[in-house]
Amino acid sequence: MDIDPSQLPLDGIKRGGGWSVITGWGRALLSRRGKRLWRTLNHKSACLSCAWGTGGQNGGFRDELGEPLQRCIKSVEAIQSELQPAVPRHVFDRLSLGELQNFDSASCDRLGRLDRPLIHRAGQDFYEPIQWDEVYKRLADAFLASPPERVASYSSGRSSNEAAYLLQLLMRARGSNNLADCSDLCHAPSSVGLTRVFGSGTSNVSLESLRQADGVVLVGSNAPANHPRLMNELIRLRDRGGTVVVINPVVEGGLLKFGSPAFPIRSLLLGSEIASLFLQPIPGSDTAVFLGFQKAWLESGAIAWEFVKSHSDGWEALQEQLMSTSWESITQCCGLSREELEHTAARLASCRAVVFAWAMGITHHSNGTTNVQAIANSAVLSGNVGRPGTGTMPIRGHSNVQGFGSMGVSIRLREPMRLALEALLKRPLSRTPGYHARDLIEAADQGQVDALLCLGGNLYGANPDSNQARRALGQIDTVAYLARQRDRISAGNSGRETCSLDATDRGQPGFPDG
Repeated sequence: MDIDPSQLPLDGIKRGGGWSVITGWGRALLSRRGKRLWRTLNHKSACLSCAWGTGGQNGGFRDELGEPLQRCIKSVEAIQSELQPAVPRHVFDRLSLGELQNFDSASCDRLGRLDRPLIHRAGQDFYEPIQWDEVYKRLADAFLASPPERVASYSSGRSSNEAAYLLQLLMRARGSNNLADCSDLCHAPSSVGLTRVFGSGTSNVSLESLRQADGVVLVGSNAPANHPRLMNELIRLRDRGGTVVVINPVVEGGLLKFGSPAFPIRSLLLGSEIASLFLQPIPGSDTAVFLGFQKAWLESGAIAWEFVKSHSDGWEALQEQLMSTSWESITQCCGLSREELEHTAARLASCRAVVFAWAMGITHHSNGTTNVQAIANSAVLSGNVGRPGTGTMPIRGHSNVQGFGSMGVSIRLREPMRLALEALLKRPLSRTPGYHARDLIEAADQGQVDALLCLGGNLYGANPDSNQARRALGQIDTVAYLARQRDRISAGNSGRETCSLDATDRGQPGFPDG
């Protein structure tokens, strides 16, 4: 397939953004809670939707650089959800557990916010109110009655740093390292892969730096739907003559053309071109794609050897891998031609500063860590690390996932934090390996988990096998779910007690010093 986006088959594909965003805003602000919504949108607080966020200490609609009109419709929808009234008291009197289980997540969400503790007792058909004193006693009894290895927690970035710190402190004081987190199911390969290459699992690209790039590689991401604010930066980059390489097996209309309300004249009406090149590899073959770029750079002399040899190690093994891997094996694996890969590699080599960005289309594979290492190695080989306009940028989801990890909600506790916690608790922490999110479901499915505390998130909905998740959660004696809204995790259990409360990949050779 020709990689020029203008040659892609676009029948039935709609552009992203545009007037639908404006009408969405209109419906939200003209609703019964529109006035309160507007006040909340202007608060000095982080966005509830994604890692791009907005507001913060600047407040309102400005980003961290003071740019105006940086509030996307996903942010509006997330805040709307938080501002819902309480679930009517009669709902849980009328809807049985079986009926609730037939609701999808959106229908559960529309019921409203929880304003009181509820319990589903084993053998009963309905949730019923419960007093907080009984909540605390039941949870204390459940977590103290079982050995530490049989109690667990699950969390997401939908809460505060303080809550995350207390959660991990509670679990580790109990002697359990079973601190599963939503990041286990999304960007854990990013954290592991980037740490292996750079020593840190976080993005090394700031918004200010992104605005100095003249090239972006966006792989495995539907940013128009999931991270709309990123589209403004891609529009700016194209306006200044930059190159956007999109790598995605699926043709997302918004990655071809996007209408942003932030640019009402030049973008909203007609739409802005996004992808300069669009590659459609075979799903799961991303490592081969980036190996192809690396091989093309090696053969054309485009590798930044002075930078690589001065700031990295392990490059000899990678060079040997590139030389010994045939073009035929690369192209057969990824489904792209040698000409497509060489042409794209040449376009990237001609850029002054390139940012490599990706989302869960890269990490949601058994070789997700290998994919991330291949991307990071590509950044190093091309010299696109450590200077303005360059670097690696995993595009994360909930706004506080990084904060949760920094507070110690992880099965991979960093050594300085372990020592600090041991000093605080005045005793050694358990060295028993903890369950990540998938291990937790597997253990529960085998009857090895007695009590589970969920702080936000949706462990049931996040798992790839909903049948297994339903069965596994139904094996746990006590599940406590702390959230302000209904979610299907609470309706996904049967026969046990549930409280709903308001409240190893080896990869490509890395560059450890890179």
